[in-house]
Amino acid sequence: MKSVEVALNLPIRQTFFYGFAGFEKEVEIGKRVLVPLGKQRKLIGYIVNITDIENKKISYKNILKVLDEAPILTKEILSLTKWMADYYRSSWGQAIGLATSPALRSKRAFFTPPAQLIMEKILALPPTSEQEKAITEINCLIDQGKEETVLLEGVTASGKTEVYLRAIGQTLEKNRQAIYLIPEISLIPQTSGWIRERFGKRVAILHSQLRSRERYNRWQEIRKGKIDIVIGPRSALFAPLPRLGLIIVDEEFESSYKEDREPKYHAREVARKRADLSHSLFILGTATPSLESYYRARIGEYRLIRLTERVKMRALPEIHVVNMRGRYRGGKAAIFSKELLHLMEERLLKGEQIILFLNRKGYHTSLLCRECGFILKCNHCSLPLIYYRSKKALYCHYCNFHQRVLSHCPACGRKLSFLGLGTERVERELNKLFPDIGIKRLDAETMKKEKSLRNLLSDFNKRKIKILIGTQLLAKGHHFPNVTLIGVINADTSLNLADFRASERTFQLLFQVAGRAGRGEIPGEVIIQTYLPEHYAIKSLKLRDFSLFYEKELSLRKELGYPPYSHFVNILVRGKKEEKVKKNIQALFERLNSEKEEGIEILGPAPCFHARIKNYYRYHLILKVSPVRESSLNGVKKIDGLHFFLDKALKEIKFPYFIDIDPTDML
Repeated sequence: MKSVEVALNLPIRQTFFYGFAGFEKEVEIGKRVLVPLGKQRKLIGYIVNITDIENKKISYKNILKVLDEAPILTKEILSLTKWMADYYRSSWGQAIGLATSPALRSKRAFFTPPAQLIMEKILALPPTSEQEKAITEINCLIDQGKEETVLLEGVTASGKTEVYLRAIGQTLEKNRQAIYLIPEISLIPQTSGWIRERFGKRVAILHSQLRSRERYNRWQEIRKGKIDIVIGPRSALFAPLPRLGLIIVDEEFESSYKEDREPKYHAREVARKRADLSHSLFILGTATPSLESYYRARIGEYRLIRLTERVKMRALPEIHVVNMRGRYRGGKAAIFSKELLHLMEERLLKGEQIILFLNRKGYHTSLLCRECGFILKCNHCSLPLIYYRSKKALYCHYCNFHQRVLSHCPACGRKLSFLGLGTERVERELNKLFPDIGIKRLDAETMKKEKSLRNLLSDFNKRKIKILIGTQLLAKGHHFPNVTLIGVINADTSLNLADFRASERTFQLLFQVAGRAGRGEIPGEVIIQTYLPEHYAIKSLKLRDFSLFYEKELSLRKELGYPPYSHFVNILVRGKKEEKVKKNIQALFERLNSEKEEGIEILGPAPCFHARIKNYYRYHLILKVSPVRESSLNGVKKIDGLHFFLDKALKEIKFPYFIDIDPTDML
């Protein structure tokens, strides 16, 4: 008998078959159906195939109801989600769940910072010669219907957005549509403001934190072809545009494009696949490309277009590197160098504004015993507790566990000492130095209150606040034309992480932070305080020789056989009993090792850098898959044979484990 193949939004990598007696006229690929599962469960699934194979030995359960009048999933979205499920080893139903009607999602509150506070008003400026060249080249590709990937590498404030807008305009002239991905929901107001001012009302914003009804209405408008441009973070990638012709991924290096829940996809790579399926032009834009994208451009897989100058011929900020070694005051390490203090005083006297950057929250970052080395850690996570002076308590950033401050070591009874500094302490020390100057802090703590955030941004924009201290939230998208000095308090905080991407992330973050300076008429300066001035990431920033960083980093990655010269697969086991977790990860290693094939290397097993989080012990191992196992599938790289190897090796494993293909975070 005939049956329908149904994908369910469950963590099960298989589909299910059902009969459809009584629904012959309603059943269609791409529709949702209500189906029975087991003895009592009823679930919503997606029809992915209708089979003509008759098997009299199998008695299929019948579907209970067809939920849609017309298919909600196009052939393109079905192909895309199937590829995602195969590549990232999720269920097809989980992948489809990302692309189905947003009305099925729960309601969540969302705050949108007012656009006028963070965006620069679009001016009818003629494009620079570099912009004009980029626009001409990209528009030519659109006119010719080329299915290429363009890496648009442009320094901060070089006018990449204008190039995007011109590409969108050219795409619309061809009666096709565009998706514009941005890394953070908080940047939607400025981006949508620019696009709506240029293209009018046929623009939709899609993201997971809109109210359910609003998301549903937008999704329906998109599906019916009433929308030409969709803007949003990674989830907007699945907008059901019927005539898609252009996909833009802005700030393509951002780690927020990687989903940390199943399916653990990377939006940049899925966007490449969708561009291929829809025969669209694909543009990746950033000032600091990911190593993967830079490498692909270097070997000619991507078309590279560069913007090296700021618009209006504004000068790039002058960068000064200050070596903080041996700088002590009263036996303590100095927070502010004399060079930074001098420039701060100078800029404040001129009525200009300053941003100070430190990517650590709290007041002190640890409490330890200098005698026996004991560090006070969270009771539920293997992480030091952070001291907040304002709360007079120690907090864990992962599980929010908190406790009172101890004065003496629980291990040896000696007096405990605070170490490290966060944004809260920087704010307090600045208030001592500049008591009559408006000073505020922008980090995850201040972001929690909608009203206080609005007031803070408004006050800084109106120059009521002279110095703004913040974490990486300050690096992304903000435009404050009166900011002429950026001070990086400690450039080394992310360099010391146990992650092979630490240098790359530090370079990208510091460059983005530096780009906040001198965006108005007055040239800017940047002070980078570091204990590692000889590090190639710091040197590259100082010299503005980006090739120095990328070539050095690629050389190191090639020597070690790390991405982009290989693929990584992170396999994690966790549990509340450490001995059992260790036993399971060892069993996993032995099983994989027994089936290991040429071109696959196993690193580990070992405890994760964050070995315990929320009472769960965490161990992992890493598969390093050499590039000889790569083959091309419709223009998107596929790890050839890896999934067959994993299926065979893990077939007998009964305990739960988690797989992350091409991980961006292995801590």
